[in-house]
Amino acid sequence: MVRFARIACAVVCVGLAGSAFGQETKGMPGVEARLRAVSRFVDVGRPIWVEFSIVNNTDQPVTLSLSSSGIPSSEKDVSLPLAHIFSGENPSGGLSIVNTMDNSMRAHLSGFAPEGGAPRITLGPRSSVGQTVDLLKFYPSVLRVPGRFKLTWQPYGGKLISNAAYIDVAPLQQAEIITDLGTMTVRFYYDDAPQTVANFLELARDSAYNGTPVFLQPGHYILCGDLIGDGTGIRKDGKKILPEFNERPHQKGSLSMALLEDDPASASCQFFVCNTRHADWDGKYTVFGQLVGDDSLETLDKIMAVQTGPDGRPVEELRIRSIRVANLRPEWADVAVTQSGELQTSSK
Repeated sequence: MVRFARIACAVVCVGLAGSAFGQETKGMPGVEARLRAVSRFVDVGRPIWVEFSIVNNTDQPVTLSLSSSGIPSSEKDVSLPLAHIFSGENPSGGLSIVNTMDNSMRAHLSGFAPEGGAPRITLGPRSSVGQTVDLLKFYPSVLRVPGRFKLTWQPYGGKLISNAAYIDVAPLQQAEIITDLGTMTVRFYYDDAPQTVANFLELARDSAYNGTPVFLQPGHYILCGDLIGDGTGIRKDGKKILPEFNERPHQKGSLSMALLEDDPASASCQFFVCNTRHADWDGKYTVFGQLVGDDSLETLDKIMAVQTGPDGRPVEELRIRSIRVANLRPEWADVAVTQSGELQTSSK
């Protein structure tokens, strides 16, 4: 059986899309435009949240204005106005959106008209200002279709050019793990563990998990996905995936990849589902999904109540019969897990 081992703290940090610094250009020396995609993977038709920010790297205040007669901002807490965000050349408003799947660029700014003029902002030394915007509201014609989009931003008539941010728009998936004792529905963490999620979905679509045994450690976890059946199996093609350690907590209902002792790159096909909080596993195994719904947790409870032998095998046969992959149900689209391990619905 796969051993749950302590792994050296060599955590692989995976940055969010668009986290690199922007570029300085003529006209505004020492000032940067930055883009950051809140989520790299977005379901078709869902909000596409992108953070726009201007950073002053100098030791002097900088005035951000669209004209010499800009209206001073009277707000104490200032965010970057939409008029500043969309201050580039028409028809895109300064935001370049390229669908890299077909190399097309069809972005046209729509549904925006500044009210009362564009305010002037004074940005203090070594400070920044920004706003997070749902781009789907402003570029519906291009972002309502599946694709891999590259975004760059050139505000203030092109005086600045940002880093590139990437967003994958496609139907997100969920999985229903059908066992002898019931069904468990999984919501995946695409942003935190994209390669691990892709590996799981590939095996599920190929029916690789069908008929595989379920082992368990009473009170702690169930272990699934052994394609050979003796507890040591890996994918039949021998493929392994690199760790994607993240900040998701190991708590009841979380799915994480099993590893061989002292080998953080040994994840392949086996995964475990936690039955309780295991803070000592956080950052040492790749959490890639979460059970959602009361029925899923009831099935987990039924499995955990099964009598086992000394090797963790159920006394009576217990197997995954199939895994059904389908588009994410709307009620799970905004389900997230907080750092405390609680399920909650996102406001975005």
